[in-house]
Amino acid sequence: MLKNKIGITFLGDSIMKYKNNSPNTSWLIKIKKKLQNDYKKKISIYSCQRVGLNSRGLLNLISNFFIKIKYKNILIIQIGINDSWYYKSMKGLPEVGINSYKLNLEEIYKKSKISGFKKIIFLNYHKLLNDRIEINKKSLNSNLNIYMKELSTFCKKKKIFLIDIKKKSIGKKNFCLPMPDGIHINNNGAKIYTEIVYKYLNDLINAKKNI
Repeated sequence: MLKNKIGITFLGDSIMKYKNNSPNTSWLIKIKKKLQNDYKKKISIYSCQRVGLNSRGLLNLISNFFIKIKYKNILIIQIGINDSWYYKSMKGLPEVGINSYKLNLEEIYKKSKISGFKKIIFLNYHKLLNDRIEINKKSLNSNLNIYMKELSTFCKKKKIFLIDIKKKSIGKKNFCLPMPDGIHINNNGAKIYTEIVYKYLNDLINAKKNI
């Protein structure tokens, strides 16, 4: 039994919750319900997710959002997939260049620490069903992998825990919404995300650690 109230905050893009998601196809909705069911009023949950959000956009919104949060025990961040998108209108450049992404991760972490979060956790992403070739002649997954490799390096450097969704979901099929989407997760994908993230959170909450 928890002695003190614990706050868990979720920050991310449409992989957490897509604009057209039903409760069954959003891992954020699923995990909120499971936490509330298992811990009742002992857990305060905060979340901010945006369709199309990249690391630059996240930096622009967190300062005002963090002010609203009372209990800053655990922060879960999933960011990077939109950074890796390539658009013809950008003349072959990604939405956010890899060097800018590195700097943005540093700033997100710094602001989160200054704001008072005790435990900061990052997530990477699943393998996408949609693997079209982008304007830089690489596939969606190839481009995303470059950013996720940088995220992994960053987390190791800062000794931040990374929940490795990609590794833990290897071999899992029927993960994404069908084409032409092939990016956002379906009910099965949301279930797998929830199981992976919840296991870590549950272990962390019940461990004899100061969070």
